[in-house]
Parts: sequence; structure tokens; C-alpha cells
Amino acid sequence: MSQRVHVIGAGMAGLSAAVRLADAGRNVTLYEASPHAGGRCRSYFDKDLEYVLDNGAHLMMSGNKDISAYIDLIGSAHEVFALDRAIFDFIDVEFDKAWTIDLGAGHGRWSLLRWIFDATRRPPEVGALALLKEVLALRRAQGKTVAECLDMRTDQFRSFWEPLCVGVLNTKPENAAAELLWAVFEETVLLGGHAARPLLTRNGLGAALVDPALARLKDLGAEVQFGHRVRDLEFKDGLVSCLDFAHGAEVLGEQDDVILAVPHFVVGDLIEYVSAPQKSNAILNVHYWLNEPVETSLKGVVGSPVQWIFTRDHIASVTMSAADDWTDRDADDIAETLWPDVVRALNLKSHTLPSYRTIKERRATFAQTPKALALRPNTKTKHKNLFLAGDWTNTGLPATIEGAVRSGRMAAEAVLG
Repeated sequence: MSQRVHVIGAGMAGLSAAVRLADAGRNVTLYEASPHAGGRCRSYFDKDLEYVLDNGAHLMMSGNKDISAYIDLIGSAHEVFALDRAIFDFIDVEFDKAWTIDLGAGHGRWSLLRWIFDATRRPPEVGALALLKEVLALRRAQGKTVAECLDMRTDQFRSFWEPLCVGVLNTKPENAAAELLWAVFEETVLLGGHAARPLLTRNGLGAALVDPALARLKDLGAEVQFGHRVRDLEFKDGLVSCLDFAHGAEVLGEQDDVILAVPHFVVGDLIEYVSAPQKSNAILNVHYWLNEPVETSLKGVVGSPVQWIFTRDHIASVTMSAADDWTDRDADDIAETLWPDVVRALNLKSHTLPSYRTIKERRATFAQTPKALALRPNTKTKHKNLFLAGDWTNTGLPATIEGAVRSGRMAAEAVLG
């Protein structure tokens, strides 16, 4: 039995690992460099908008088994809900077209086939056989980019594959690893519409995924220490022997374990032999305060820098993935540039630019290219009491919430094993 498990990093990967270990009866200490938990999934109160905002918008789906298990473990099922059907509304602001992709609510691949061969539920001007052919092409996508598997000149690429690729992988199709897109497809859409329904939060990501986890850790007797940035790891006799923090050192017992759940661009500074992906891609979010209340929903936007719009209460949150070309632009200029397409996409009555908050995540995820996949490290390391967690580790999934939560579960299981 481990005397104590030291989890470094309180993002979704670290929270996932810590909660599982504490629930299994282990003594857990969770360290976080910042004053808050959740990483990119945190929520905070914005004084200007007078509203609790998510740091960034994230799409979760009903087929995300690790997220569902995590939510059950922390007791926050009442904070999330899935749509009755896997329905995704789109609007093409360039050609003034709107359509709905309706994957239904069925189970199994026959459900997917029924969708493919139902023209009323597919993107417009997309042929069933062409779509089926491209699904099969992704299945054989190992080592290829999305652009190498799919024809970027087709209607279905513009109206279906490109929004899906950029939104899921935060990487442009000409660079994105196709096998990661297939991995998501395989765990959601291929299981039928029932597994592909959007999973939305009632009061934000913090209330659904972060705050209940911290409360659960407290109930289980775990320690959570904020403002603890690890500077170095010391090793002795094949083990991590000491954690060096800015304010002091934590000497470990011989039976202690360590889970390193830090960002991909940090791990190399702590463990020289770990070859984690280094290149990052940005995500841009603009939160607009709307004078008129809107239903909780999400909408895809084509023909615009705006890619996805999440709405809840009086907030419309725009998400732009693979946004490296935009991060050096002025925040006000970004909000003003995107606003007209938000008005058109949501069919708003008022065209006046409202209050807003622009958030730039310059290193939101690792650049999910075929070459980067070879750099993703496994959970176990050459030091028998050191384990890795993070959406950049070798989970088989992209850098999503599901990937982060899964990595934490894998690290916890390695410790318990």
C-alpha cells in the first residue's frame, strides 16, 4: 500500500486521478501552482459582465465514458444534461444557408447508416456514398493527416468534416492527425446517435466538473494545496525522492507515489527523458453579454472565423480553435470583427456590440499532428513511483476533457495496480 500519493497539477487530469485514488482509500495530496483548480476548464466570476464565465467552451458528448464515470464519482450528475437527440445546428454565413445534422438517438452502427442514407438529416448537398467512403478512409488513417484522407474541395468537407476536425483536434486539417479524429468518431458517432448527444452544463464547467471534485476530495480527507509550483524532482535509487517547490521541499517516503499532471510544455523541464509534444495551438474565446436571454445550446458556423457558439442565459460564447493567427490581434478588434456573424448566426434583434470578454489561450493544446503522436509518453515512467497524466499523454484520444479525465484514471489505476 502506498503511504501517500502526491498529485502535481489540479487540472482535469490531476483532479480525475486524485478523486479516484482518494475514493480507493489512498492518502492523497494535490498540489496546484495557481490559486484555482480546473485548468482550462475552470469557471470564474467576471466583474465587467457580472456573470460566471467558463474560461473556455468545451464540447462533451454522452458517449464520453470517462467523463460520465468521473461525474458519477464526484456526484455532479445534476449539473449536466444531454440533449434528447444528437442534433447539431449549422449556419453558413457566407452563402446564407442553414441546416441541421441529426444523428438521432439510436444505438449501434445501423443507427449511423440510417443517418448516412437519410438526406434530410445529412449536411446539404452531401451524398451518402461519398460520406460513407470518407468514414472508411478515416478508419485507415494511421500516420496520415485529415487532408490526406479526405478531399478538402468537397461540400461535405466544408460543411461537416472541417468543423469537426478543427473543433475536436484544435488543429487545421492539413496538419491534424486523422487517427485522432477517427478515435473520437469511433467512441461516439459510430456507436449511434445515443452516444453522440451533446452533454451540456447547467451552471458552467466549474460547477459541473471542478467544484464538486474539490468538495469530494475534502470529504475523503485529501489535502489540496494551491500556490505550490514544483520546480524540480529529485531522484534516488530509481524513485522520486523529493519534490522541490518554490517555498521549500517535500521529502517523500519510500512507499510514496507521484503523479505528474502538468501541461505538456512544462513536463520536459521536470523530467528530461520524457519526450512530450512541445508545439502548441491556440484557442480563442469571446463571451458576449446578450440583452435577450437565449436557450442553452450550441451552433456550428461555417464561412466565418466564428466556428462554434455556445449559448446559456444571456451569454453567447464564441470558440475559435487553431486560432494562432488571431492571438496577436487586439482583444477589442477581435470582438468587433466576430460580432456581426454572431448576430446573423443567432438571428439577434439588436446589432449593437454588447459588453464582452475576450480570452486567449495561446498554448491550449499540443499541436495534434501525426508526428506529435509518436512523442506522447505512456502513463508509467522508468521511475517506478512516478506516473504521468494529462491530455498530452498516450490515451489514444485527442486533447479533450475526455482525454484528460481518462489520463487521470489511467494514472490512478497504475498506482493502485
